[in-house]
Formats: sequence, C-alpha cells, structure tokens
Amino acid sequence: MNAIRRTRLLSPAAAQRAAGILLVAAALLLYLVTLDNGFSTWDLAGGDLITHQYAQVQARPSNAPGYPLYTMGGWLWFHAGHAAAGLFTGGLPNPIPLLSSYSMLWALIALWLLYAVICRVTVSSCYPAGNWPLALLMGLFYAVTYFFWYYATTSEQYSSAIAQTLAIVYLYLRWADAAGRGGETYSPAARRLLLWLAFLCGLSLAHMLTIALIVPPLVAVMLWQRPDLLRRPGLIAAATAAAALPLLSYAYVYVRGAAHPEWRGAGDWATTGEWFWAFVSTAQGREELGWGFAPGAAFFGNGFPQLMWQELSIPLFVLGVVGIGLLPRRTAFLTGGFSLLTLLFAWAYRFGNWYQVILPVYPLLLVGAAVAIDRLQVRFLTASAGVRRTVQVLSWLLLLVAIAWRIDASLPRADSRNRPEDTALNRAAVLLDQPLPAEAGLFAAVDDALALQYLTQIWGIRPDVAIISSTAAGPRLAAGGLVAATWQAADTLAAELPPVSAAARTVLGPDWIAFTPGSARPDSDWPAAQPIAAAEGVTLAGYRARPAPAGAPVTHAQAGLDVELRWRVAGDRWPDGLNISVRPTQAGALIPDPAAPDAMLQQDRPAPANGLGDPVAVAGGVLLTDAYRFRPVAAADGVQILLYRSTDGGFVNVAELRVVLE
Repeated sequence: MNAIRRTRLLSPAAAQRAAGILLVAAALLLYLVTLDNGFSTWDLAGGDLITHQYAQVQARPSNAPGYPLYTMGGWLWFHAGHAAAGLFTGGLPNPIPLLSSYSMLWALIALWLLYAVICRVTVSSCYPAGNWPLALLMGLFYAVTYFFWYYATTSEQYSSAIAQTLAIVYLYLRWADAAGRGGETYSPAARRLLLWLAFLCGLSLAHMLTIALIVPPLVAVMLWQRPDLLRRPGLIAAATAAAALPLLSYAYVYVRGAAHPEWRGAGDWATTGEWFWAFVSTAQGREELGWGFAPGAAFFGNGFPQLMWQELSIPLFVLGVVGIGLLPRRTAFLTGGFSLLTLLFAWAYRFGNWYQVILPVYPLLLVGAAVAIDRLQVRFLTASAGVRRTVQVLSWLLLLVAIAWRIDASLPRADSRNRPEDTALNRAAVLLDQPLPAEAGLFAAVDDALALQYLTQIWGIRPDVAIISSTAAGPRLAAGGLVAATWQAADTLAAELPPVSAAARTVLGPDWIAFTPGSARPDSDWPAAQPIAAAEGVTLAGYRARPAPAGAPVTHAQAGLDVELRWRVAGDRWPDGLNISVRPTQAGALIPDPAAPDAMLQQDRPAPANGLGDPVAVAGGVLLTDAYRFRPVAAADGVQILLYRSTDGGFVNVAELRVVLE
C-alpha cells in the first residue's frame, strides 16, 4: 500500500507540476535578493529604465510607441503594491524595487512558459508528462543567463516581450494538438486558442514591435496544418478583431498626451493628433529605430550570433540549432523561422538596440537544446539500466556545471541590488531632508535636478515642491513665489534670470540659497546670543547648530553637524581678503579629519557663504549669513572660528573666536 501511495505522489504529472513550482520559486528567491533598489547618475540621465518608471507611476506614455497595455498594467501593479507596502512600512517605501518587480513578474511567467514548452515538446512514452528534469535544469540555466537575469531585476520591458514570445509558441503547441487536420471537425478549444494567438500577435503592435516577426511563420504553420481555415470567413473576422483589439489601448496614449503636453518630448506639433501619429509611428526615435541598412554591422565585435553563444555557451548554442531541426516540422518552421527573421533584422539594421531585439530567440535555442538532449536520453533508454542511468546523470551533471558557470559569470553584472555606484539619489535626499519652504521652486544642476525630480515625483518625498528651470524661475518670482537654488547653481540662476526678475538671495543653510522678490530681509529666527567682537569691524552676532540632514528615507548619511553663523559688518560688505576657517571642537580640542588623520576637520572660505548671500542692511552696517556642514563628526560641543589673511609665506591670524554649542 505504501508503495502504491508513493507512486501516486510521484506520478509524472505531479512531479512535473512540482518541478515547475520549484523553478519559479527558486527564480523568485534569486531575483528578490538581486532586485534593483538604486540608481547611478547614468541611470537617471535617460533610457528605457527610467522612462518606464515615470510612465508606470504617472500613467504617462512610455517611449515610442508608448507600450500602452504594459504601462497600464505597470501602473496598477505599482499603485496597488505601493499602497500595500505603505501599510506595512508606515512611510514611503522605495519605489525602485517595486517597479523592478513588475519586470520580475513577467520574467517568472516567461520561465514557467519555457518550462511548459520544453515539457510539451519532450513528451514521449518514456516521459509521458514531458522530460521535466531536463526542463527544470534548462529553465534554471536560462534564469541565470546575464541578459534575462538583468532585465528580470530592473524596470525594463524585455522580460515581458520574452514571455509574449513563449506564450505564442506554447499556445501554438496546444492549438496544434487541438486543431486536428483538414477535413476534421474544428473544435471549440482550437477556436479559442486561435483567438488567443491572434490577440497575442496583435499585442506586438502595442508592445515590442519586433515580436511581430513571429506572425508570418505562425500563420504559415497554422495554414499548413489547417488550410481549410481560409474557408472560414467568420473565424478569420474574429481573429482579425482579436488581433486589432490591443490597438484600442492607444486611446490611452492619445488622452494622456492631450492632457499633458509637457510629456510629449522634443518636437513641434500643431495638434495633439499630429503629435500622436508621430509618436506611435516611432518618428521621434527614427534615428535609432528607422531603416539603416548596413549588412553585417551587428556581426562584428561582440555581435550576433557571437553574443548568443557567449551567453549560452557554444555547446548549448550548437545543440539549440540542431535541436530546432529535430522538432516536428511545423514547430521547427515556427521557431526557426522567427529566429531567422530576427537574425536577418539584426543583420540588416545598423541602428537600434539589436542585442535586445534578439532576446526572445535565446529561450527558443534552449528549447532546441533540450530537445537534442532529450532525444539523446531517449535513445539510450532502451539500453541497459547502467548505460541509461549514466547518460541521464551525465547530461544532468553537465547542465548543473553549466548553471554554476553561468551564475559565476552573470552575478557580478546582473546583481542590481546595493550596487556601489547607485548613489545618484543620496545627495538629492539630503537636499530635501530639511525645512524647505512649502511650494518652493527648486533650481539645481542637471544631475541634482534629475535626482530631485525623481524623489519628488516618483518617490513622493516633498511632492509640494517643484523642480524648475531658470526660465520658469522668473515668472515664479514675479508672482511673489520663492525659488531655492543649490549653492552650486545659485550663480547660474542669478545670471540667467531676466533683469526684471531681480531677487534677493538669502542663505537657507549649507545647501540652499533662497531667491525672493524684493530686497533682502533679516532672518528673525535666530536665538539670542551675546555678540562677539572680532576685528576689522566684524562681529559674530549670532550662531546656531543642528544635526545635519541624513537623507531619510533614501539613505542614512553619517552623523553630521550643521553650523550657521551670523556676521555683523561695519560697512556694506565683507572685508576684502579676510578669510574664514571654522573647526568643530570637542571639550575644547580640535577634531581629527577621518579622511586625513594628520589634519583637523575644518572648512575655509573667502567670505560668508562664499559671497552667495546678499547683505541685509541694518543700522551701522550689514548682516551676512554663513553656513557649514561637517560630516562625519563626533559629538562636537563647540567651534573654533579663525579670521585670517593670506601672506606670501602662509597666513596670519586676525582673530580667533570660540563658541560653545548648546
């Protein structure tokens, strides 16, 4: 009885299902621990990755032709996931892994489909549910190939295109089993599968356009098997409607483009309709995607197909080509025809991301490799038990070695989690993690502006502020609004403001300079302090200190200290040549600089805030605000302030002030 129960538990169908679940679970775990969670400066500068993130969060069209259904699905995925994550975290969860997990979802679907296809094409009397051990190993190998792994853990659309291709092949195999031959009754199941195939083929026109290369061989093999389909006008009409159905999603592109002209990109269009047709025809990306006949350009260097056998290994690549030829004739024509058309496309086009266009061919080659290995195993199943088991175990061991090799080769590049270069958002997070005025317009250098825009619009940190250009700053100031510029960009903004937009500049701290209409006004939010006379008509009129912003929730920078000084000058400006050196102290002693242990932690400058702030006129002189950030720093309890002048031999101290911080 126990033996019978064990047999039922390990029946071919049950084992096949269990192995498929194991494949998806293993890939899910791998992708979760390598999921993208940060950006480099290069990532923020442009490209599909960042474009898809904005599109899925804001329900805006992605890059041409817009990927409408994919984007709408991503919008639902992100906002449902964001709401759920917010319930558990109680704050603002990092959107990057959540958006990347949408690609992971499609990658897991693609792996399941690859597994199902291999099982279906390896069904035999020896493997009545398909050669599931081989399908499992081949799926695990594909899961750790570099390109698939990378695109499964970053927010790009290629894993969904691979899933779409495999879904077409899988549904075709099911249709071929259900459709019978000409003259036989055409079953309702075959009709349903045909309509789904038509829908998936039409989806390529609203997704990754090159997947449509599979349509000619697909139509050919279906008519090859059932030529009588041409005599079914009702079915042809239904299939045509199913193929056209995805095109309705372009209404979303039109509506969103009409509502947000700022999303249309570079160009000049008289009407929304004019922009729409230019967009969906990819005219905006014509330089990259248009006809650029240059035979063989993709074959030189690290081109196609060299890239494939580097990814798959030469043995698996060769087995893949051989195995496609071992498939049933119509299936071989479908997979081989699509692969050949893709190869011809890569051969003919010099421009475009050809190495991404060929991605759906990789799993088809692995299907072929699985068939070749399966045929080898089946051939020896009639041999002695020892020979049969040796062939099976040896082929499985070789695949395990290939998986280990591919993990070792792929992991350093495919692991997108906690990459050392992913620091593009850190500084911007610090810039926002401080009491900026509500509804302020923020102006910064390009890299800072891109990061600030992501944090405010996608992450949801300080969504009340707006990242603006210098051309938008003038009207905002004219309307009585406030514009804050980073210290690095303040002079640029001042130079680019129109003359009628003259504004006073006020130091807001070590990061920001506020531009406000009218003349500079004194800041009343200073604690009472006893003035400390220095020299040359300079007096330290006040000071304040607070912990430096940590940049939460994006990052938690090392502990730091912000120190602001208020200088009173007898005159209308800071004395020429009088330099400032500020040094934090602990128990009266200077603090060593962790980056240079032989030196002290200090900052020197030629004038308060490097002259970025405007002096505020008061009786008998002007007030100037200065600000410093020290990071990392121990528990400083005071600062030493030196005023000095440079000489030919070094410098001479003019005054030394010591301040106790409370």
